Amino acid sequence: MIGFGAMALAAELSWCLYVVGRGSDAGLSLFVVLASVWGGGALVLLWSIRLVLYVVATRKVPESRRWRQWAIEPLALMVCFTLAWSGLAFRARFLLSRPALDRYARAPTVVAPHYPPTQGPRVGLFWIREAEVLPGGVVRMITTDCMFDDCGLAYSPGGEPPVIGEDRYTALGGGWWHWWRSW
Repeated sequence: MIGFGAMALAAELSWCLYVVGRGSDAGLSLFVVLASVWGGGALVLLWSIRLVLYVVATRKVPESRRWRQWAIEPLALMVCFTLAWSGLAFRARFLLSRPALDRYARAPTVVAPHYPPTQGPRVGLFWIREAEVLPGGVVRMITTDCMFDDCGLAYSPGGEPPVIGEDRYTALGGGWWHWWRSW
């Protein structure tokens, strides 16, 4: 029989993999935001309940308590949350995908909008939901929703890509840009 601690650990590991995996895309979708905040809060609450039960169960022999093992879980949750929300996971995914993205930018293809995203082509670790080729070698790719907007990557060898509507860009280096498309 699987213990309560093992089930909690499995839930925490699943949450971490989901939040870091989905949070490493070009933006955080509404569902990822809700899962990371509310799911993370639920896991911290679950951890707190387990901690209280542990303290109560070991109250007669306090020297047998292992405090370090209890600090690992919330620290791991915090690290996963920080990786997704800080953009570090996105940067890592981008760097791992950079060779494939460079090849795609040299010979891009237009991709009509795809939903769900796995119907579009995969370039590196990104699913391309939509791609457009603009003059001057500019390639813009939507990879995910970010709240109520679209997010993705843009390649522009001659400087910042053209701003269309409420577009925003952040330089990633080597002609690559993190792109937010608002409507």
